[in-house]
Amino acid sequence: MFEEKIRPLFLRLLATQSDTNTLRETYIEEQILHWIKEQPYFSENSDLCGTHPIDNDPYERNVVWSLVKGKGSQTIVMIHHHDALDIEDYGKLKPMALRPDELEEALKERRLPPQAKKDLESGEWTFGRGTADMKSGAAIQLVLSAHFSEDKDFSGNILLLSVPDEETLSRGMLSAVSLMTSLRDEYQLEYILAINSEPYFNQTKGKALFYEGSVGKVMPVLYVKGVKSHIGQPFNGMNPSLVLADLQKKTELNVQLCDLHGNEATPPPVWVNLKDRKKAYDASIPEAATGYFNWLTFTRSPKKIMDQLVSLSHRTLRDSLIHFKDAYENYCNLIGEEPEEISFDPKVYTFEMIYNTAMSKNKALFEEAYGAFLEEMIVALHENIITLPEATTRLIEFVAEWIDLEGPSIVIALSGPYYPHINNQLINQKLPFSLEEIINRISVEKYNLTFESKGFFMGISDLSYASWAGKTEDTELIKANSPGWDVIYHIPFKDLTTLKMPVVNIGPWGKDLHQITERVYTQDVYERIPTIIKGLILECFSPTE
Repeated sequence: MFEEKIRPLFLRLLATQSDTNTLRETYIEEQILHWIKEQPYFSENSDLCGTHPIDNDPYERNVVWSLVKGKGSQTIVMIHHHDALDIEDYGKLKPMALRPDELEEALKERRLPPQAKKDLESGEWTFGRGTADMKSGAAIQLVLSAHFSEDKDFSGNILLLSVPDEETLSRGMLSAVSLMTSLRDEYQLEYILAINSEPYFNQTKGKALFYEGSVGKVMPVLYVKGVKSHIGQPFNGMNPSLVLADLQKKTELNVQLCDLHGNEATPPPVWVNLKDRKKAYDASIPEAATGYFNWLTFTRSPKKIMDQLVSLSHRTLRDSLIHFKDAYENYCNLIGEEPEEISFDPKVYTFEMIYNTAMSKNKALFEEAYGAFLEEMIVALHENIITLPEATTRLIEFVAEWIDLEGPSIVIALSGPYYPHINNQLINQKLPFSLEEIINRISVEKYNLTFESKGFFMGISDLSYASWAGKTEDTELIKANSPGWDVIYHIPFKDLTTLKMPVVNIGPWGKDLHQITERVYTQDVYERIPTIIKGLILECFSPTE
């Protein structure tokens, strides 16, 4: 039923390279908007589709949107992203990374993991960059929107949002929040469900998955100030790298820091960056070291995370000093000297604490200097010279130097992107029927396929910004401990609280995202998933007794 329309659009989107956080995203935006305007409904109602610009974006990217305006106010929001990871990892296969037929032939000559080889030989999968993540989902949603636009008696409304930058900072979805609120007010819309179509991850054909929420992600940034000394006199100083390494050991893959919900658990924290702050080589202990890591959440609040980090940081400094003192005493025994008393005074601070200290010393002078440095960070970010976590680190460093922060000490801050966890149960947003029951009624009857409901999509998604159920203390803590908040990074928490809609992620079966064997189950793209989503939409708009 849908393959005739989805297939050419899917291949067209795949062929349009749309590397995340690049100008290439605007090329696919043009393709998507052109396709939408080709549909009879939107050629007749040109005011019901368009682009919504991202403010202060260096690439002038946009959210592409369309609104099928039917009867009544109830509205389903379909969300997908049109950016994709770059194709550099394909190496010699780069010229065919966006051409599934050619890529599949080339991969037959490669040594592949057993499961990828089996799927390739089956002919049931489409290989290529963006096949699963998520141009298949984009094509499905675009065609479904066009399908419902052909029904002149359609009861309900469908708002489609095609957003950029999901793979980087989700600036597209964050910008779409203001679009949703303005369209809601202009057309008197009532948002009843947000549908994302990211792929699901599973190993067997017998069972499929959909998700009634999306995992959250917090990125703590740790700045460790040491005590500088010559490497020939290591006990006159304190190496911040030693402290940071111990903090990583206490957190990395620590399952006690996993979040639990029913029989689901988040993966444990993983560090993605550790380094000292030396700008050149010399024979001295570094003055500072920094790092940041991802901490995934189901229910854990930002306040609880900060409290745990403060506690872990105190333990880390204590254990590092014990190690230092033991080593010092053992060294003194080796050389026959009496150890002197160690007078270090270890401290743990949040960014809010050191920022307030700087403000209390000379507010006007500090604000002027800090503001000027922020402007430098904005330019560096726009020119892709630095990343957002690096900008966060430099802002911590600036404030630490301003107040003459002494070591050994640890400063804890937060960096974007921040993804709030979301789940229909936890945010008290429920449909008047069971999503699992409706989806399985359709899938079992048509395809003898059973779907299992999971509480959280684990791949991190834009559904995080479909609502906000956090407390005021959470928003205040995030703002106060995110250097450059409202200038280099911002989440519209106030607007998010007004959306309050249930969410579901239902998309095609995908495998090996961000690898050269990325692939999507072809039948899901052309038949099963669009049919199931169509049935779900009709059920949502069916009159209830």
